[in-house]
Amino acid sequence: MGELLATQQAKIETHPCYSKQAHQYARIHLPVAPACNIQCNYCNRKFDCSNESRPGVVSKLMSPAEAVARYQKVKMRIPETRVVGIAGPGDPLANPKSTIATLKAVAALQHELHLCVSTNGLNLLDHVDDLKAVGVDHLTITINCIDADIGSKIYPWVYFNHKRLRGRVAAQTLIDRQLAGLKAAADLGMLVKINTVLIPGINDHHVAAVAQEVKRLGAMLHNVMPLIAEAEHGTYFGLMGQRSPTESEIAAAREAAGQSMEQMSHCQQCRADAVGKLGQDCHADLDDDGSSACGTSALPAAERYIAVASQSGVLIDQHFGHATHFQVYQLTQAGIVRQPDRDVDQYCLGSTECDDESLNQQQRMSTLISSLEGCDQVLCSRIGMGPWQSLEQHGVAPSTDYAMQAIDEVLAIEWQRFCENSTQGTVSSEIGEVC
Repeated sequence: MGELLATQQAKIETHPCYSKQAHQYARIHLPVAPACNIQCNYCNRKFDCSNESRPGVVSKLMSPAEAVARYQKVKMRIPETRVVGIAGPGDPLANPKSTIATLKAVAALQHELHLCVSTNGLNLLDHVDDLKAVGVDHLTITINCIDADIGSKIYPWVYFNHKRLRGRVAAQTLIDRQLAGLKAAADLGMLVKINTVLIPGINDHHVAAVAQEVKRLGAMLHNVMPLIAEAEHGTYFGLMGQRSPTESEIAAAREAAGQSMEQMSHCQQCRADAVGKLGQDCHADLDDDGSSACGTSALPAAERYIAVASQSGVLIDQHFGHATHFQVYQLTQAGIVRQPDRDVDQYCLGSTECDDESLNQQQRMSTLISSLEGCDQVLCSRIGMGPWQSLEQHGVAPSTDYAMQAIDEVLAIEWQRFCENSTQGTVSSEIGEVC
């Protein structure tokens, strides 16, 4: 028993997220998990973002092979890299094949590593044995509540067993699966950290209850994180005016939760492609000569293409799977330019949510994705979880956030965001002002 505790203590002392004293060690997050199986009101994933420092954003999605090559390159330049984690930009266990393949390949290259996974916990119970077998010893689960009424205010939907659940049913399903997965992981000897996003007026009064329950089930560290709610990030909470907690509110929540278990207070809320020591801004890419790019940001994208599913031609009013063509718009620093429409074969042929996984459906999805080649984002009124994940796996970001809104108004919003991530332009365009 003493030897086991000593081994666990060594794992804690050399992991920068688990111990403040481990700041000399670096970590790398490998962005191989684009799809997610739940929607959180505080999350907006971005797959080509270089200037936002928050969870859910990456500069570039990677295949397992690309991720392993990236690890090898980073390890040569930053030899103190001790932690390899997968934290998104979606959920690693909604992308289990890519996640396990990447971890297995990295583990084969280097034995003295901490392998980590950060998950929402919905699929944890199904894959906890696989994670243990591949060598994952540090696990983070984001658990924001243990009360379904609170959860229904945080999660618009949960996709489980090929069904999209909503309301209390969705929240309760997620909570039950999270807690069961936590216990299973702890029973296997994993060091489990719990992240809780502090949301004023929604779960701020509830964090002590969360801490007490997760401690009972075997968690060893609790991280109360402030909600990131700036409207420019495009999250539901941000757009609806939900405020972030104050410093005093964060301190009070940590004190309340600290009555049950140890609290983490040095979290940097890292990107899903973070590289380097905690708090160090290392770009996920390295320069062509192999030198590290710590403290620098990538050049912004020069252009962006958005595909829109519209029945009326004026509103974003069409289900993704019902579209037979997409309007396409090019966003540049100069403005927005209409491109030729893309004709496509209709994906859904009867199923309401269009999540059928038959061979014919897969073939139609493959053809549709080919038709949308070069597009970065798809806007539609609805979309099934299967197509959503397929698009994300090919680097296309689907969105239903603007359902039934006017296309020109939405494009103006998206263009403004694009401008904020770009250098200043000087040429006028068909729609909008110059960046």
